[in-house]
Amino acid sequence: MSQERTYRILLHPTGTELRAPAGTALHDLLFEQGVEFPCGGQGRCRGCRVRVEEGTAPVNDAQRERLTEEELKNGWRLACQCSLVDDLVVELRQWDAAILADESPFAFEPRPGLGVAVDVGTTTLVAQLLDLATGRVMAVRTALNAQARHGADVMSRVEYACGEGGLLALTQLIRSQVAALIDQLLFSSKAKGDEIRDVALVGNTVMHHLFCGLDVEPLSHYPFEPRDAGLQKFSAVDLGWNLNPRAAVRFLPCLGGFVGSDVLAGVLATRLSESEVLGALVDLGTNGEIVLGNKDWLVTAACSAGPAFEGGGIKFGMRAMEGAIEEVEIDPVTHEVNYRVIGDVKPIGICGSGLIAAPGAMYLNGAIHQKGKIRAEI
Repeated sequence: MSQERTYRILLHPTGTELRAPAGTALHDLLFEQGVEFPCGGQGRCRGCRVRVEEGTAPVNDAQRERLTEEELKNGWRLACQCSLVDDLVVELRQWDAAILADESPFAFEPRPGLGVAVDVGTTTLVAQLLDLATGRVMAVRTALNAQARHGADVMSRVEYACGEGGLLALTQLIRSQVAALIDQLLFSSKAKGDEIRDVALVGNTVMHHLFCGLDVEPLSHYPFEPRDAGLQKFSAVDLGWNLNPRAAVRFLPCLGGFVGSDVLAGVLATRLSESEVLGALVDLGTNGEIVLGNKDWLVTAACSAGPAFEGGGIKFGMRAMEGAIEEVEIDPVTHEVNYRVIGDVKPIGICGSGLIAAPGAMYLNGAIHQKGKIRAEI
């Protein structure tokens, strides 16, 4: 009986070595190594580009459409369109996404036991283990949201979830990943699962629905209003989590549309709803939200901010990471184009601020008409 053929994949510059059976999709192997799939692996963008330095990775029509002949010749491939047919040496672009923490004091009612707070972000998960008696943060863990392999933004996730078996797959994925983060928190703090009394989760409306297993179809079309965005309660037993069986797991309610419970948590933490003066709270995540108001009234709005800031839909669009053009200026006399690159290295793409600065500089120099038309000459 013959054994299934396996191949070796060596990743540069990390030196990570992977092994997988023939036919395994690179999509499944490289997400956890930091490769992103903005269009959910549909071959509609260039976000998952990797360079094959050694070995064979066949080219299909989707790659010929998205990559130039020179890029293909130099080994560039779309990871979402490739499967293992050979041993490979692959070069990855490396991302470094920092998570900011804020340990400002907040009002709470002391009680015994431990609690876990989880921000289920579209791109990033952040979990904290807290002492419920003191409010002290005992441990913090972060991870890229594993659902991102099925789409970088909320609408790509909605599209996938509306397909056959998509909702169940995304729900199981996020629940198991949150469980793994909690296990990591317990391990690093030397705490025990039966000490946890409460788990509170927040996220935008799509993340709320996908964790809770709720139908996202109403969010796929106008007026984008969910059928059930209220407080969702579970037990650790319901979720199959190895915690205190009596531990309460709650996903906080959303505010409406795509404005989720993450914003609700922000309003409560900043006490915006108690303020005498007018204030604003802005959450610039992959899903961007804003709240404006005071103790008398609050209004909210949301938009897909990530693609705008990360150059979504732009051939060389990227996050504001090392190698991204972040600022563009044009000399008004010589018309020479000058630009600044994050990390002061050779540019590999352009991020949102660069995309805003470039047409702004062109407008100031007369290259773009007031109504947006590009002039042939300046």
